[in-house]
Amino acid sequence: MKNANQIITLLQKKPQFSQLSESQCIAKLKSALLVSIQRNIKYAYIKKEVLYIVLVSKLNKLDSDNIINTIKMILNTPQLQDLTCKGITINDVKVYADPKPIKKFTPYTTKSHLLHYKERATGKIDIALKDEKLNTIFHEIQTILSKN
Repeated sequence: MKNANQIITLLQKKPQFSQLSESQCIAKLKSALLVSIQRNIKYAYIKKEVLYIVLVSKLNKLDSDNIINTIKMILNTPQLQDLTCKGITINDVKVYADPKPIKKFTPYTTKSHLLHYKERATGKIDIALKDEKLNTIFHEIQTILSKN
């Protein structure tokens, strides 16, 4: 029986699922960067052997060159090639800035489970039956309901 990691690695080797390995490689590269830069990365993708990184805020030339040099240095390390970016070739890195803020989705949660209503029903119902057995059964049920 194969576990989930083995199944995912087998799927990543197939060409139709190559984006899984690319996203894993990009996540590994992101984790190697500084935390302040990680927070500013909106998304990243690989297209025609070029890694594109889109940042939320604009950076000066020195900072973008620093990010590019850091990623190129990480790509040249043999540990990364063995782990995640084995079949992926990245020849160039480009950094762009997108001034639009990241949209954060907060789902709407209702607080209906916290609402408690006071019971207003009294259980006083007029029962007029001709059959005495049914009448006593209904009155017993009515007394049980009125206790609750």
